Amino acid sequence: MKMKRDETLEEIWAIRRQIAKKFGYDPKKQVAYYQRKQKQLGAKIYHREEEFAPDAKALALRETPPVRR
Repeated sequence: MKMKRDETLEEIWAIRRQIAKKFGYDPKKQVAYYQRKQKQLGAKIYHREEEFAPDAKALALRETPPVRR
């Protein structure tokens, strides 16, 4: 059974492909472009995980499960 693809994702992927092609598929040039765009817009277009959950370490799972008695 085929799943219907999300039109919004398709549009985002198409734009990303256009940008990649524009810069010759060079990741360094693409990152520089995104950084310039971010400055131009005055807003972050990417957020590190720590910015969303500064106490992310406290959310980490234990490596070994607790012993039940």
